[in-house]
Amino acid sequence: MSWKNKKYPLAAITRVRWGGTSHSVNGIPTGTTYTLAFGDSKSEAVVELKGKKNYSPFIDKLWRAVCVRLLTELLESLKAGKEIRFGEAVISDDGITLIKHKFWGSKETIRCNWQQARIWNVGGYFCIGLEGDKKTYVSLSYIDMPNTHILEQAIRIAFKKSGMRKLSDILE
Repeated sequence: MSWKNKKYPLAAITRVRWGGTSHSVNGIPTGTTYTLAFGDSKSEAVVELKGKKNYSPFIDKLWRAVCVRLLTELLESLKAGKEIRFGEAVISDDGITLIKHKFWGSKETIRCNWQQARIWNVGGYFCIGLEGDKKTYVSLSYIDMPNTHILEQAIRIAFKKSGMRKLSDILE
């Protein structure tokens, strides 16, 4: 892939992010800006598009060319015992460390397994929370945080697998 005279071999791409931002003036919609970004360990290309015409096909091609590999690499790293940080969340193969948000006092970290976790989307964020506790969650931006889409896909696939205990179970 290349952007503005910088080339990124597909095998070297380690991060991707994308999303759209709707704009309005006095409550009247004026359009959407779509942001696509990809990069290696050293740099990142950021592409901004005004229309969805090129955005959706680009995402489809990016998913096939890069994201499937990134998803597999994520799962293999977790299976090997590595923990991976996504913003305030720490992801491991058998669970996640979330943040308990408090009105007073400092935030507290809470560790839960995948059977205790629930997921949802809101306002451009992928959210992971502790089942039954509305104050314990993390929010990961699709447009600003690398590989949020990859993590979401891993979790959604794993949640569909009967008896899943670890995210890497989907590799079997």
